[in-house]
Amino acid sequence: MKVEVLMDEKILHARHMLNFKLVKLSWALFLILIGGSWMLESLGKIDYSQKWGIIYAGSGFILLLLNLMRIAWKMDISKFTTWLGAIGLLFGIAKFINFNLSLWAAAILILGIIMLFEVLRK
Repeated sequence: MKVEVLMDEKILHARHMLNFKLVKLSWALFLILIGGSWMLESLGKIDYSQKWGIIYAGSGFILLLLNLMRIAWKMDISKFTTWLGAIGLLFGIAKFINFNLSLWAAAILILGIIMLFEVLRK
């Protein structure tokens, strides 16, 4: 009986550490994204609006990727970061291509993406 409890604790600790590594990886990618975007703007390769489009879309993509990795390892996903990631990705793409996006259309699209994540998770 005691052996089972120790194994469960080890498994929980390993899952916690894996989640910690995924979050740390996400932060590293985010900082690289910010630094790279600022560098591209300072070199004149992109303008101010494109920089923020890249940052919004990249941040959203990173958050969605974090939750996809959690799904792959059968961990609980965060609905908040899924929503935030979907909104960031959608508005970043819209800002980058100078597209005027409807808030209602974005909300419906994001709801569909979240439902898709729920189906993939189960």
